[in-house]
Amino acid sequence: MPVQLPPRTGDSFLELALSGEPAQATRLTLDLLDQGFPLPVLITDLLGAVQREVGARWHRAEIGVADEHLVTGVSQATLGALAAKVPHQPAKGSVILACAEGDWHSLPAQLFAEALRADGQGVIYLGASSPAEDVSRLIERRRPDALLVTCNLALSYAGVAGLADAAHRHGVPVLAGGRALNPARAVALGADAWAADVTSAANLLRSWRRYPPEVDPRPAEPELAAGVLDGHAPELGGLAYGQLAERFPPMADYDPRQRARTYEDLVYIVRFLAASRLVDDDEVFTEFTAWLEALLLARGVPTAALIAGLEVLVPLVRDVDERSGALAVTAMEGLGCRAA
Repeated sequence: MPVQLPPRTGDSFLELALSGEPAQATRLTLDLLDQGFPLPVLITDLLGAVQREVGARWHRAEIGVADEHLVTGVSQATLGALAAKVPHQPAKGSVILACAEGDWHSLPAQLFAEALRADGQGVIYLGASSPAEDVSRLIERRRPDALLVTCNLALSYAGVAGLADAAHRHGVPVLAGGRALNPARAVALGADAWAADVTSAANLLRSWRRYPPEVDPRPAEPELAAGVLDGHAPELGGLAYGQLAERFPPMADYDPRQRARTYEDLVYIVRFLAASRLVDDDEVFTEFTAWLEALLLARGVPTAALIAGLEVLVPLVRDVDERSGALAVTAMEGLGCRAA
């Protein structure tokens, strides 16, 4: 039977962290460890769950970025205290764990690394946004059994592909995971496998130690249109921004900060279209537009503003990549149906 934490444990940790009581939050967690709750449960069901809740609250505009960073810092400190207190098993094998270049969400990867160590896996953890060439040199020196790549934002897909190519040049297999990936997306970016959680990753790594997979040293060949579109995103966002004021009159009352955010959102829209093309998965973009719609609504920006932004972007994007233009139209129509 799965181990269940006491009710409201996550709420208590989060309240302490948001109140600026890091020592008490860490003490709460260490007390649970002393009571016999396993380290992987505390990592996944407490610290991981707290971080997901913090992200959801920020998305709903219930807390700000400073609050999110405050809780993340407390979670990192607590994770360090847990890791220092638990005697790990002798390490079996060695893997390198890195966040894709451009992905600065390091805490999920750090939680994953500690959970793997608790399972007896030797882990070299590199942290956020790891450049492929630097990782390649480390792989050459350390010769790990595998490279693990985490990706929590679709805008870092190119970083996943770069790390996969770097590992494959040395004959090292790649296991990918993270919120922005699924099996098909991971394979499209050059990974040899995908893992949904620590248990499946640990099982697969044990299998790879016994029966190392064959690795194709040839680099992945990403969709050319994706790179072109991503490279032109700032330019296309700027052109769309210039047209949006006419399409959406309320922009006239925006303050400088709101105008800057509007431009950023237009650039992100283009970049997420490129990410969708990179893994040949339209859901990457439709999931993003649904997320962005909810984000904007929570901050008082109507869906009509997002639809207007897509309307001005469609012809600009279509000139670069017709399929991306069609995808933007589909997303715009979906938003219109929900808003009707």
